[in-house]
Amino acid sequence: MLKHLFPSSPKGALLLYGLLLALVLISVHFIDRQLADLMHAQELSHPGLKLLSKMPLLLEFLAGLTIFACISERFRARFQALALELVLTLIFAFSIRWVAKWSFGRTWPESWITLGDGHNPSWVADRIEAFHPFAQGLAYDSFPSGHALLTFALAFTFWRHIPKLMLLWIGCMLAVIAGQLSLNYHYLGDLLAGASFGLLASQLALTLPPWFKGRMGIST
Repeated sequence: MLKHLFPSSPKGALLLYGLLLALVLISVHFIDRQLADLMHAQELSHPGLKLLSKMPLLLEFLAGLTIFACISERFRARFQALALELVLTLIFAFSIRWVAKWSFGRTWPESWITLGDGHNPSWVADRIEAFHPFAQGLAYDSFPSGHALLTFALAFTFWRHIPKLMLLWIGCMLAVIAGQLSLNYHYLGDLLAGASFGLLASQLALTLPPWFKGRMGIST
């Protein structure tokens, strides 16, 4: 299953990311606004959902622990390859997140940011949903979901190296989607885009390590 998510050929990559793009576009045009209204009507605020929405913190902690453990020669022999890919995954994930949010500039489903002249424009409060490319400020940071991006990026990288914990990694990915969506923190399209960019960040980390290892003299 996992190998199909990291196609080695340009044709496979084109098909995969073309499909993900189609899902995002369908969600943005036909699902997001209606689903945001539905989630708002449910008024969900359970602490468990808020915990699920913060899933990146768990994976970031595990990533930091793995990287830090490689200070020890004993752990380095076993986890060096994983640690290197985690570092690259984080670099790519944060870079993609910053560029994508700035490039798309989408407004949020709910108004929860206090601005100097009121609150952030949103679909629920103002019936405003739009993309404002290169707009600056938190009011235009909805797309893609950074939480989904980081969760999927790290989960996929961990999954490649520790496949025995597949259910944990899949659970993390499903949890962040459920938490963010049910609390109306993000549109579904934001989450799908975040998941897609997360997959891309992890795939880039998978592709580049051989070059880095050769330059740095690292063997695994």
